[in-house]
Amino acid sequence: MKLSLCMIVRNEAFFLRDCLAAAAPYVDELVVVDTGSSDGTQDIARDFDARLFEYTWHDDYAAARNYALAQATGDWILVLDADELITPDDYQRLRELADDTEYDGFYLEQRNYTGEQRSAGWRASPPDAPSRGFGGYTVNPILRLFRRRADIYYQSPIHEIVDGTIAGDKRRHLDIPIHHYVDANPDRPRAQRSLRYLELMDRALASAPDGRLYHIAASAAMYQAGDYAKAHNYFREAARLGYDPARSLEGAGEASYRQQDYGVAMDHYQQAYARGYRSASMCLNMANIRVRLGQRREAIALLQQCLELGGLGPDVTDVIRRNIDTLKRKEGLA
Repeated sequence: MKLSLCMIVRNEAFFLRDCLAAAAPYVDELVVVDTGSSDGTQDIARDFDARLFEYTWHDDYAAARNYALAQATGDWILVLDADELITPDDYQRLRELADDTEYDGFYLEQRNYTGEQRSAGWRASPPDAPSRGFGGYTVNPILRLFRRRADIYYQSPIHEIVDGTIAGDKRRHLDIPIHHYVDANPDRPRAQRSLRYLELMDRALASAPDGRLYHIAASAAMYQAGDYAKAHNYFREAARLGYDPARSLEGAGEASYRQQDYGVAMDHYQQAYARGYRSASMCLNMANIRVRLGQRREAIALLQQCLELGGLGPDVTDVIRRNIDTLKRKEGLA
């Protein structure tokens, strides 16, 4: 089994050496497609004897990815970004799994390292994790390992995916992590990049509505651009189009909450809650709204659910416990 690593890069000298050094002993081919670097990225690729190609960028990530796939010669493709890496043990597991399988594509566990403990789904980093100083991460399953075939290719000009070209019963989730250091480069803050992505997503959505893309654009609008009105509308549109409706409703609630429109926020949260959806961050915001309404016992129950769900980080957890104690005293329950 021959494995090709395919990458598209631009001005990635800050990370690229680490990514390629981790990959080179375990892949059979390094395919690096450069879209206009000026910082030594190409020299780093040459240091690892990568097959280096230049590609004229035209605001279409899927087209660039597919160009990289077309240069590969392996039986399997692994796709990474320059600020990602896989550990040696996991490379070995990955090769063993792909060597004898009926599946055509595998989702890996992208761990997005961040210090934001209130990020939805945040988990503390284990002591032995290659966390680069970040206290924890969020998880995003992402299809990055697949057979090299003409009928498997990337779709969508922004936040591109191959999922739609691989049959559902031919995809499998693996617990192999991709370590993603999205916030580590001080010269390329995530907010700056997200605003550029949001511009491209707005353009794509104007011509082709897509629930997944509405959800991603809504997140960028809320967390990076601070445009809560746009985020609210985009999350609602994602829910309407059927993309992860409960989580999209939670996003619409969060956007309304940040605008201090607490009634609308609670409406969205309750719709998600009625679907059986739970998240610690949603329950925390619902509890805060209940406190504003003087409904302390309901707030206590929601805060206790936050603790049961976990994932908000130790600092936030300590605040929640103190708030529960305070509310219990006010209700005569302590």
